[in-house]
Amino acid sequence: MKLHQLRTLNAVVNTGGIRAAARALGVSSTAVTKALQELEADLGVQLLHRHSGGVSLTEYGRALHVHAKSVLKQLERADSEIRMMRGANASKLTIGVTPWVALTFLPPTVIKFRALMPEVKLEFYEGLLAVVQPLLRDGTLDFSIGRTPDEPVRSEFQTVPLFSSQAAIVGRKDHPKRNCRTLHELTDAEWLLTWDPAGEAPMLETLFRKHGVQVPETIHLAHSVSVGLGLLTQTDMLGVYPWPLVEIGLMRDELAALPLREVVDQSTVCIMSRRDVRMSPAASYFFECFREVIHEMERSSEPNKRRLFHSLEVLL
Repeated sequence: MKLHQLRTLNAVVNTGGIRAAARALGVSSTAVTKALQELEADLGVQLLHRHSGGVSLTEYGRALHVHAKSVLKQLERADSEIRMMRGANASKLTIGVTPWVALTFLPPTVIKFRALMPEVKLEFYEGLLAVVQPLLRDGTLDFSIGRTPDEPVRSEFQTVPLFSSQAAIVGRKDHPKRNCRTLHELTDAEWLLTWDPAGEAPMLETLFRKHGVQVPETIHLAHSVSVGLGLLTQTDMLGVYPWPLVEIGLMRDELAALPLREVVDQSTVCIMSRRDVRMSPAASYFFECFREVIHEMERSSEPNKRRLFHSLEVLL
């Protein structure tokens, strides 16, 4: 396999067709077709289904494309690191960030980081596990700041614990269930939860079954925290969110945590990166800025910051 063949395959997948890939690569359609045919011949398998509407990947093509994306991202990262060492521009850092961290520690971290590395372009993804894990695997993300995954997945990645916190059951300020004291009083409520398919069983176990509570009949799903919070403020649905998110001023004005006796969830937030990939200088410096911001805010006397730290334990 040659790099130009992998780039060609990636371009075809990203653009959906031979001619569009040729335009993106600045080559002829004939050159794209030839590169793909040579790649298929080298591997002895068919990578693409060709049809009137464009192309689609075969099973072999899907498997190879995962590796091709990872290889190309690694090369891009290596090029970026060498450019930074030479003092050149054009470096990029791509990070997944869990929402409550994005609303608290991220802004001052970015300000501190940009003061020393203004040439580095930043790209952020909302750091739900279902979103960030595939992007870490294929090299799209340099690292993520978010919930620590369960052990089978965690073994793939390098993790550095940052915080430990509990979760709260929340609803709008005037929710009819706002004074309930136990989960047993909430089984007839409508719920709106955020999880990925693999996390459904563990979440139901953590929230309900281990407390001897019947799983509610109506559980809606939201694959975005902002969508979930928007719905909770305007409906009678209940949700489960980390206490630090509940303590943020914007959320505290709209939502209230129910005074339940049960501890519904205990989780940690970590820095997570691929175990087999060394962090770039930019990524390492961003982490150092993040660490400094945490400790600076931890020492702050501002009421909002003190309130935030009452809802979590710093593990650094």
